[in-house]
Amino acid sequence: MNIIPYLIFTGCLCSAIFSLVLLSSKSNQFANRFLASIILAIGINLITAWILSRSYFNEYPILHLLPYGIGYGLGPLIYLYIRSLTSNAKLNYWHLLWFAGDYTHSIYHWYYGRSFPNHLLHEVVDKFGALSIIVIIYYLLISRKTILTYQSELREKLSNIEQQTLNWLNQFFTIFLILIPIALVFWILVLTSDHNVNNQLMTPVIYVIIIFWLGIGGIRQPEIAIRGLSPSDPGEDGSQFQSHLDILIRSMEHDKLYLLTDLNVRYLEDQLNLTAKQISEALNKGLGKNFYSFINEYRVNEFKSRVSENLHLTFAGLAKECGFNSKTTFQRVFKEITGMRPSEYLSSR
Repeated sequence: MNIIPYLIFTGCLCSAIFSLVLLSSKSNQFANRFLASIILAIGINLITAWILSRSYFNEYPILHLLPYGIGYGLGPLIYLYIRSLTSNAKLNYWHLLWFAGDYTHSIYHWYYGRSFPNHLLHEVVDKFGALSIIVIIYYLLISRKTILTYQSELREKLSNIEQQTLNWLNQFFTIFLILIPIALVFWILVLTSDHNVNNQLMTPVIYVIIIFWLGIGGIRQPEIAIRGLSPSDPGEDGSQFQSHLDILIRSMEHDKLYLLTDLNVRYLEDQLNLTAKQISEALNKGLGKNFYSFINEYRVNEFKSRVSENLHLTFAGLAKECGFNSKTTFQRVFKEITGMRPSEYLSSR
């Protein structure tokens, strides 16, 4: 039984559905345009593979307007998605010019037709298509670096980071990079073999997996709360960090802002008339802490002060009252700060 048509149909259908859902989502609207484009491009490439298998290119030459593969364009689109998701910086759309590389094969057959399978230029075009693996590796690496940089800044900006880490993308990159050696072997076979390497089954399977991973991950991704730190004021005196620290401490001890589950730097900017840069500098220089540690230490101490008086509440209920967004987050943070689990703390009292 030939399952390839069913794979292609499944991939195309899911590509259209995921793209529409992402484009209609209210979370990460701008970034989701790139993710929807990625998924839609993969679906179109599956359609191209089906058209090729049915020999429709011979009957309808206009179909050569479709790209033959997405090896050159996939990496740049992934990178632009990551950049738009994690940063407010202006995007460089010149990266999309790499898509032209995916049209070399289409242009060749549009001009020469499909009657020269052994033509020297056709071999060159085939080899050029295989070189797209280098572009994919490059863009995956810089995309992963962008995510790691973003993740390293999260604790300077948020008090609850679990839904903002983009770990699902990091996992995707890790798995993809592990598969790179397999792709390199395939690439070497294409470059050195006089025969066409049969990838009719492997390509649809990989594409369908990518469609599902990116589609489900993108739909489940909550709105990214903060993209980039606010710049410091021109001519700002760094020696003022102590007064800024006093303002921060007073807002915690007097107003108990740490009890807000979704507390972040942007909220404090509005409430305290300080910039994110001033807040980060005050905590780093004055206490040697980041925003995440500063807020969660207050939450842990609040839990300690309340736990003996609220024995009727569960850990999860009391943790939420203290500003934690989940029991799992609370237990992890509590152990990070105190070196023991909450149950161990209660037993030691």
